[in-house]
Amino acid sequence: MKTIIIPIMRAAALGLAWLAPLGQAEKLPVETFFKNPEFSRMRLSPDGKWLAAIAPREGKNNLLTIRLSDRKLFGCTAEDENEVYSFNWISNERIIFQMKDRNNFPNGGLYAVDRDGSRHKVLNPSFKTYREFGSRVFKAVELFDPLTDEGGDILVSVRKGGGRFREERSFYGNIVRLNTLTAKEKRVVFNRGDILQFVADREKVIRIGVAQHGLIRTILHRRNPESDWEEVYSGDFRTAIVPLGFGKNPDILYVAAPNGDKKALFQFDLKAKKLGRMIFTHPTYDVPAGPPIVSEKTGKVLGVRYEAERPQVYWFDKDYQQYQAMIDNALPGMANDIKNWSRKEDRILFHSHSEKTVGAYYLLDIRNKKKPGLEKLLDLAEWVDPAKMSPMKPIQYTARDGLVIHGFLTIPNGSDGRNLPLIVHPHGGPSARDYWGWNKEVQFLANRGYAVFQPNFRGSTGYGTRLRTAGYREWGGKMQDDITDGVKHLIAEGIVDAGRVGIYGASYGGYATMAGLCFTPELYRCGINYVGVTDIDLILKEYPLPKKINDAIDAVMIADRKKDRDWIKSRSIQNNIDKVRAPVLMAYGMKDWRVPPKHGRILKRALDRNNIPNKLIIKANEGHGYRNEDNIFEFYREVDAFLEQHMK
Repeated sequence: MKTIIIPIMRAAALGLAWLAPLGQAEKLPVETFFKNPEFSRMRLSPDGKWLAAIAPREGKNNLLTIRLSDRKLFGCTAEDENEVYSFNWISNERIIFQMKDRNNFPNGGLYAVDRDGSRHKVLNPSFKTYREFGSRVFKAVELFDPLTDEGGDILVSVRKGGGRFREERSFYGNIVRLNTLTAKEKRVVFNRGDILQFVADREKVIRIGVAQHGLIRTILHRRNPESDWEEVYSGDFRTAIVPLGFGKNPDILYVAAPNGDKKALFQFDLKAKKLGRMIFTHPTYDVPAGPPIVSEKTGKVLGVRYEAERPQVYWFDKDYQQYQAMIDNALPGMANDIKNWSRKEDRILFHSHSEKTVGAYYLLDIRNKKKPGLEKLLDLAEWVDPAKMSPMKPIQYTARDGLVIHGFLTIPNGSDGRNLPLIVHPHGGPSARDYWGWNKEVQFLANRGYAVFQPNFRGSTGYGTRLRTAGYREWGGKMQDDITDGVKHLIAEGIVDAGRVGIYGASYGGYATMAGLCFTPELYRCGINYVGVTDIDLILKEYPLPKKINDAIDAVMIADRKKDRDWIKSRSIQNNIDKVRAPVLMAYGMKDWRVPPKHGRILKRALDRNNIPNKLIIKANEGHGYRNEDNIFEFYREVDAFLEQHMK
């Protein structure tokens, strides 16, 4: 396979020439933006005759199927207090699905059902959230890989442990073959006690295990099911090779590995125990965004996904290059993401979307290659009018120390793009990034007349090792400086009114919101902290298991609880409240185990002591981010009123 290197392109989108006068925008109801889409995560059955999807019904996400011949819908979800978060076809007839709790955390619930809703089987019941679980023993079963036979078997990872996941063993699962009709199990791979991830080849043989001890990540290999594990690679987690999957050859593992500063797609020779040919790289962005795309029919590696200014796929296969071009020509200006295809690869399901629309699913029928058919299946949110939404464009600027920072800027529909009020919207993580595409919060804020700035500050992923590691141990420091420098850049460009800047973020973005109010109080009129970290020591103390691994990584990426007490104190929000001048809106969920509402209560007490106007919202049945639609609508009405009061 030939190595593909994408050249650096000078994109006009990096400038600001796209700003143009428009008409006055209509203020739309909160529900327009935050109502759940009709469907999500749609997948085509192996024979291409049915669709399965997650759909909101009665306040939670359920599993539905659609028979394409007559568009008849079938409900497939069992009665359960939790909701569906993932599923997969395991044959033409049968589907496996998993449940999650209010924190979006897989909670052990695993079920199987036929496509018409019959032969429902509880394979493993859901357990309640960490903090509700007490001291009882749990059994967590997660889908590892569907098998391609018609016997109804799947491979699953089975983890067992005590309450609240306090036992290290609860994070090291065994691989089990599970029958979806009888729930009978047969252990396939016994975890030796340190393997966090397994990878199967195309024949569903477990060949790769990934272990981590402290900062060192190790890749283990076994040649066949009877072989012992042998080490084929070991390296520091910051630059370690990441196993992604197999193609046709079980001796060649596809991995993400460093190519200079950026990650690239490589082959790894398991027999020689060394990195092989580089398959694809990009000068600006890390590659890939997930495993390579592999044909189920042939085992051939068809393409690779990566995130650039927009989501991209580079197709190695000429047929798929043609299919992608066919779709893009039919739907210009959209991001057209192929989701999956029938086993014969003669029907292709794809999602067409943009920053202005949740989008629609389409079916490309290529059974007759001379006369392919393109059919729109359904809109995901037909109440969203793209003509009333706002453009999101990539921008870049230079931080005070010379590091180039990428981000996105959304200018309100109906604006001339000059002297605008701005909402800075830092992402969570912070080992994450913002992407181009539909973002309901961004579109809501833009509809209210605010420009929205999403900086991918240092510490963000996807832009190379230098940017990612430059954010280590920089909470409230250089990471925050990048946000500040971005705001000043937009002010200098004349886009933003320096006297009307607010900041709003969730999780780590909530920390960045409060850090902005503490460390650059002259910059912001107000702040909205949504499920945000305020006490760094508390988040380090309560970080989930495996404790030894996370403590070692946290000491590198955030701080060492024992050695960095003064630093932790100096960067924690409650110790800097005396610097805050602006009013604060806060929102938390009582059942949030990632960032418990204690963070909000600590912050409120500190704000009250300093006579800073504030409001704290805590919802009883919510976790890390609200999921109940009524609570979501209420929260964003509060946001709307808060910004109207303090930003105009």
